[in-house]
Amino acid sequence: MNSKTKIFLAKYTVYAAVLIVLYVLQTTPRFLTILDVKPNFVIPAAVGIAMLEGEFIGGLYGAFAGVLCDLGGRMLFGFNSIILLVSCVCVGLLVIYLLRPGVINFVLLVAGTMLIRGLLEYLLSYVMWDYENVWMVLAYMILPAILYTAAVSPLIYYLLRWLNGKFSEYLQV
Repeated sequence: MNSKTKIFLAKYTVYAAVLIVLYVLQTTPRFLTILDVKPNFVIPAAVGIAMLEGEFIGGLYGAFAGVLCDLGGRMLFGFNSIILLVSCVCVGLLVIYLLRPGVINFVLLVAGTMLIRGLLEYLLSYVMWDYENVWMVLAYMILPAILYTAAVSPLIYYLLRWLNGKFSEYLQV
């Protein structure tokens, strides 16, 4: 293996480790909980990796992040994996062909991904079964979680951008 291959291997291993650490933080009881709402850290990390690395690597890490979300989620196993795989591929393609990789675009893409995921969860878990007062789930659980995740997501973006810059410096040498 040459040095570039080792650097890419280290980079992708660090990305996987970051996703696992963020998953541990996300599932820690009462960590950053405000009014029983917790932010999701894994989805912004997957979107950030897709934004910085492109559609193929983003799709792989989106599927991995989806598996992590499925491990601690309420939905059928594979629900988050499929949504994040498709979302991260779309994010990678959007950044390649249409958008610039910046923090505002990142927050909007994270909010859009979380909104699609949240609305699908809402429709498939609550509305479809015709429960009473299901609007309360949307108003008090799903939408606040989307806003809270979008609010803390720039921290994850700056971490991923810093890591990407450090590995790019090693590739330039």
